[in-house]
Amino acid sequence: MKEKSCGTVLYTVKDNVIYYVLERARDGSYCGFPKGHVEAGESEEETALRETWEETSIRAEIVGDFRREVSYTFGHNRKKTVVYFLARFSDQTPAHNPGFEVRCHHLLPLKEACEALTFENTKAILREAEEYIRNNNL
Repeated sequence: MKEKSCGTVLYTVKDNVIYYVLERARDGSYCGFPKGHVEAGESEEETALRETWEETSIRAEIVGDFRREVSYTFGHNRKKTVVYFLARFSDQTPAHNPGFEVRCHHLLPLKEACEALTFENTKAILREAEEYIRNNNL
């Protein structure tokens, strides 16, 4: 069985510091980027932005051509692919969006965000996103 999800490396800039939105599962089992399953008829970008809004209450904008994909196997030999886009927001605060999954949100600069993330592949994506933002003046 194959699954596909899309999400964002979600960031904002305050006082020339880049802050990333991470979410932690309610049970504390993992910390990662907002993401979710692709619905019928949606593009990857549409899914990423919808899931970001559902999970964080943030209306973001995909910036640049940053796109990273990770694949892994979990459960009983289930394969999953997750596509991440870089998305920026301003003047909003991450929060629980009523009617959707309850998660804890963190707004962290790079070093603390890397320490908080659970998986090495998302840490690598975060470091690539930071470099991309800086190299492209986003």
